[in-house]
Amino acid sequence: MDNKQIAGIFAEIADILEIQGADFFRVNAYRKAAFNILNMPHDLRDIVEKRPQELKKLPGIGEALRSIITELVTTGKCETYEEIKKGFPEGLLEILRLRGLGPKKVKLLHGELGIKNLTELKKAVEMHLVRELPGMGDKSEADMLKAIDEYAHFSSDRFLADEARDEAERIIQYMKECKDITKIEYAGSLRRCQDTIGDIDILVTVKDPVKSGKEIMERFVKYPEVIHVVAEGDTKSSTTLRSGIDVDLRVIDDESFGAAMHYFTGSKAHNIRIRDLAKKKGLKVSEYGVFKGEKCISGKEEKDIFEAVGLPYIIPEIRSDNGEIEYGLAHKEFPKFLELKDMRGDLHNHSHYSDGKNSIEEMAQAFIGKGYEYFAITDHSSVMGVTGGMGKKDVNEQWAEVDKLNKKLKGKITILKGCEVDILKDGSLDFDDETLKKLDVVIISAHMHQRLDYDSQTKRLISAIENKYSRILGHPTGRMINRRSPMEFDMEKVIEACVKNKVALEINANPLRLDLIDKYVRIAKEKGAKFVINTDSHATDQIDFMKYGVGIGRRGWLTKNDVLNTMNFKDLTAYFNSVY
Repeated sequence: MDNKQIAGIFAEIADILEIQGADFFRVNAYRKAAFNILNMPHDLRDIVEKRPQELKKLPGIGEALRSIITELVTTGKCETYEEIKKGFPEGLLEILRLRGLGPKKVKLLHGELGIKNLTELKKAVEMHLVRELPGMGDKSEADMLKAIDEYAHFSSDRFLADEARDEAERIIQYMKECKDITKIEYAGSLRRCQDTIGDIDILVTVKDPVKSGKEIMERFVKYPEVIHVVAEGDTKSSTTLRSGIDVDLRVIDDESFGAAMHYFTGSKAHNIRIRDLAKKKGLKVSEYGVFKGEKCISGKEEKDIFEAVGLPYIIPEIRSDNGEIEYGLAHKEFPKFLELKDMRGDLHNHSHYSDGKNSIEEMAQAFIGKGYEYFAITDHSSVMGVTGGMGKKDVNEQWAEVDKLNKKLKGKITILKGCEVDILKDGSLDFDDETLKKLDVVIISAHMHQRLDYDSQTKRLISAIENKYSRILGHPTGRMINRRSPMEFDMEKVIEACVKNKVALEINANPLRLDLIDKYVRIAKEKGAKFVINTDSHATDQIDFMKYGVGIGRRGWLTKNDVLNTMNFKDLTAYFNSVY
C-alpha cells in the first residue's frame, strides 16, 4: 500500500474507535498518524523495503503503529484493522464519507436510531426522525438529504489526477527496466490533464516488436500493484491495480507511435473531427497512421497527423472539439500556451501558523529547491478555528518571522506576507482594513456558508471582491472533487466583478480542488480576467501540485501573460502597486 492508502486505513481506524467510544488518546494517535503519513514527502514503501530503521524517525508514530505500517506495506493487510472492523456495520463508514457527518454525529445516529447504512439514514431523514435528536433540527435533516444526493452523484470510478499520474509514472519507471523499450508514455485523459481520470493508457515501442512484445507483457502483468489481469496478449494487456485503477499497455510499431499517441490521447470528439477532415482530403487517419488508399504516408510523430489535415500542432490539453479545430483552420499557429517553467512564484501556501505541516523556513527552502523567485505565506484568518486560524497577535508574530527570514534568505527567495482571509456570511472579510492594508497578498476565500441560495451567494462573493484590499479570489467555487459540489452562484457576474475590481481569479492546483475548471477559465479570459495559479500547499511536498494547475490553465487556453505569478518579483510588485 502507498502513503495515501495507509493514511486512509489509519483514519478509518480512528473513526471506528471514536464511534465505539474508545479512549481519546488512542483515537488521536491514529488520527495524527494518518495526517503525518498523508503529508510525508517520502514513500513508505521505499522506507520499509530499503531503509526500515528510518521508520523510528517518523513523527508521532510509535512502535505499535510502525508495525502496522510494515504489515500494510508488505502484505496489503492489517490484522488490527480487521479485528477492529469485526461486528462494526460497514455502512457507517460510508455514512462518514458524507459532507458534514463526522464520527460524533454518526455515533449519535447509530446509538439513538440504530442507523447502520445510507439507506436507513435516508429513510430516517424522510420520516423526520433525525430532527428529534439532540443538537439536530429540520436544517440538519435538509443538509443530510443534500449530502446523500451529493454522495450518490460523486460516487464514481474516476480518480484524482495526482493518484493516476503517480500510478502511471511508477509503472513507466518499472517498465523502463526492460532494455528493449525505446519509447514509453502515457496517453488518454491523463495526458489531456483532465481533473479526474477514468483509466490509464500506456504506449510502448520496442526495438523488435515480434521478439520483445511477449516479454514486455509478461513483465507488465507482474507489476507488484496488479491485483487482477483482465487480458494478456503479445501487444496489449489490461490490468487492475490495487488502487482500483485499470491500466492498458500497448506495444506500438515505432512508425505508428505518433498516430497511436494522438488516437489514444483523444478526446473521442476531437478524433472524430480529425477523421472527418482527413476524409475530405481523401485520406484516412487511424491509430496506425495516415493512409492514402492502402499506403501509410505518415504517422511516426503526432505533428504528422495535424499536418496531413491542414492544422498546426494542437496541444493535448485542448483536444476536446471545443473550438480548437476551427481556430487551427483559421490560423497558422496557436498562441504560446502557458508552461510549468513559466511559473516564478506561488501566492497561496500554509505553514504551522494555521493548518500547514511545515515551518515558513522549511517552505522557503522547498521553494528555493524548485527555483522559485518568491512565494507567499497565506495562513488562514481567525474565523477558521478548525484550522488554527490566525488572530492579530499571530499575524504580527508571523510578519516578524517573515522579516527575519527575508534578511537571512536575501538573494535566494522573497517571502510575501499574506493571508487567506475568510469571506463572512454577509460578504465582509474576517480581518479589519487596518490589518488587510499591511498584507502583500490578500486571498479571499469562502470556506463556510457554502449552501447559501444562488442570489445570496452571488451577492456575498461580489461584496467581498469589492473590498479594496482583496487581491485574489481563492478556489472560487469551493468544490472538492468527488466530495463536495461547487457553490451555486452566478459565475459570470462574479467574474465580471473580479475584472472590474482587478481581483485575480485563482486556479487552485491542489488535485482535490482544481478550481476553477477549464470552462470558466476560458470564459474569464475572454472577459479580460487575470489569474494566479497556486498550489495551496500545506506541506513542502505539495508544491509539486503546480503542474496540475498549469494543466488546467492550458486547458483554458491561458498564456504566460494571463497569469500574474509568471511575472518576476519586481514586475509583480509593480503590477499590484499600479492597480491598488
